[in-house]
Amino acid sequence: MKLIIIILLGISCHTWSQQKVDITRPMYGETEKDERFKKADDDFRKDMLKKFGSIDMAVNDILDKAWALFYQNDLVTAMMRFNQAWLLNPDYPDAYFGFAALLEMKGESAKAIRFYTTAAEKDKDNSRSFICLMLIADCKEQLNDIKGAIEALEKIKIFRSDDPLVFKKSGNLYMTIDQQTAALEAYTKAIQLDPRDPVTFHNRAYLYGIMEQYVNAIMDYSMSISLDSTFVSAYLNLGILEMQTNNVEVAKQDFQKAIKFDPKSGVLRRYLGLAKLNLEDTQGACDDFKKAKELGDTLVDELIDEFCK
Repeated sequence: MKLIIIILLGISCHTWSQQKVDITRPMYGETEKDERFKKADDDFRKDMLKKFGSIDMAVNDILDKAWALFYQNDLVTAMMRFNQAWLLNPDYPDAYFGFAALLEMKGESAKAIRFYTTAAEKDKDNSRSFICLMLIADCKEQLNDIKGAIEALEKIKIFRSDDPLVFKKSGNLYMTIDQQTAALEAYTKAIQLDPRDPVTFHNRAYLYGIMEQYVNAIMDYSMSISLDSTFVSAYLNLGILEMQTNNVEVAKQDFQKAIKFDPKSGVLRRYLGLAKLNLEDTQGACDDFKKAKELGDTLVDELIDEFCK
């Protein structure tokens, strides 16, 4: 059992290191193992079978841990876990996706392509590709590799071009890196595929506002609200946009509707106060500013000092 511990924890000694088996590289460095390693591998398989009852259950447990480690930026231990999953079942595609993604994180894109290709070959019905690529996108987004996350989503679009979630997520990521045209295309495609999602309309409206396409923004915010009449963020952002375009009375009504669904929001009270202030209702504005302060809004103090003496 000592040899198994050596493999799992990555502890090496001089005699074994000459074999050039590397637990931090895909497929243990793709090196032919001697009898000692093979015996340790067999013992590991037996232990996993005894613990989980089946190899498939063991593989799934190890893969869950591998993706969690990737998400937490423990890339070395993640590679070790993907290697364990591959050792137990080299025909399961998930480990190859993991190898490819981790190689990309190391800047070894050319080597990663080979493992993506192998993963696709193993996943003959594409049943795992979508799941693994979404996991890769989530992990890379968490690690602030936005370009890498987008690349993972672009791979999904090849065989899941009808999935609105992929385009919605792409739009969000393109917004993160200020690629407005690409974000707009992604959101529009997501809406075409799922015209009943209020969040995508809201996100596209916000983008239209940044692009100063105010008519389109107002239309999308309104559509978002028509799909979800309790969507507080849509009311708030629509109200802010109405303020920017001098439709202050309409903005006030939007803020009041938002407060109806979130009466404990100090931020909403502050914006309602600002609308009233612009409508020359100073007393009403000050009442809302003070209420906002009671609700914990820390940005309202200056407004109170300036207008509510």
